[in-house]
Amino acid sequence: MAEPQALAQRKQTRKKKKKSRSYKGKALLWIFLFMVADEITPGLPLAEAFILALLIFLPRWLLEMVHRVYEYMPDRQSWHTVGDICKRDVVTVAPDARALEVAQLMRDEHLRSLIVVETRPYVPEAGEGEETAAKAAGKKGKALAKTAGESIQVPVGIVTDRDLALRVEGQGLLWEDTLAEEIMTPDPVVARADQDVHAVVEKMREIGARQLPIVDERGHLIGTLSLDDTIAMLSHSLEDVVELLQREIQREAEVSR
Repeated sequence: MAEPQALAQRKQTRKKKKKSRSYKGKALLWIFLFMVADEITPGLPLAEAFILALLIFLPRWLLEMVHRVYEYMPDRQSWHTVGDICKRDVVTVAPDARALEVAQLMRDEHLRSLIVVETRPYVPEAGEGEETAAKAAGKKGKALAKTAGESIQVPVGIVTDRDLALRVEGQGLLWEDTLAEEIMTPDPVVARADQDVHAVVEKMREIGARQLPIVDERGHLIGTLSLDDTIAMLSHSLEDVVELLQREIQREAEVSR
C-alpha cells in the first residue's frame, strides 16, 4: 500500500513542476515572439501594441505575471513611480490666454492638448507642514518647510484640439476674444508623482484618459504621463524580463535533475 501511494505522490509532484515550467515557458515564448515581430516589422510596434492591449483588457493578468517575476529582480528596478517616467517638459497656458494663442501654440508644439494652469501661493493644510517635516529627514525637511507661500502652478483645466473645433469654430465664437477658461474642460483628474505607475494606468483606463497631469505633494504641476510613456517603460524592460524568466527556467531545470 505504501509503495503505490509513494509512486502516486511522485507523479503528482512531477506534474506540478511540469505545469510551472509550462507556464513560464509559455510566457517566455510569447514575449520572445513579440520581440522578434517588433524587430522584423519596422514601423509596426507590435510589441508595444500587445502590451497596451494587456494593460487595457487584461491588467490583472499582466500584473500577476509581473509579480511572479518581481521576486527575482535584484534591485526591484521594474517598479517605478509616476515621477520616474513622466515627461517634465510641459507646455501650459494661462486661463486668460486667447483661443487664437492656444491654437497657435498647439500648432507650433505639435500638440493635441494643453494644460491650463493657474498661479497660486502655496498654503499648506492644517498640520501638513508639521507632518511633512516629521517624515522628512535633515535638510530635506527644512527645504520642504520653506515652500509655504511660494507660487505654484496648479492645473485647473485641459484644452484639446477638439475643444477648439467644437466650442470655438463650431459655435461661431471669436478666436481673439474667447479665453482658454471658457472652452477648457475644468477640474482635470491628476496623479501624484509618488504614486505607482500601475495604479495610475488603472485610473486612466477607468476614466478613459490617455494622459494625466502629474503634480507633487503641493499640487504643483511637474509633468504629464501618457499611455505611450508607460508602454515605452515596459518595452525597455522586456529584455530584463526575458533574461529573468530564462534564469528561472534554467534554475528549475537544474533543480529537477
